[in-house]
Amino acid sequence: MAICAKCGVEVKEEDMYEDHGLQICEDCKMKGTRSPAKPCGGEK
Repeated sequence: MAICAKCGVEVKEEDMYEDHGLQICEDCKMKGTRSPAKPCGGEK
């Protein structure tokens, strides 16, 4: 088992990902890959 560097949760080694040199869990990886927010008003 391994510990996520961001949230501290314990997960299986095979469920760990590397992000900027940190070993993080799948949940933290997914949180970091959200689409950027669109500006107010939108584009036409």
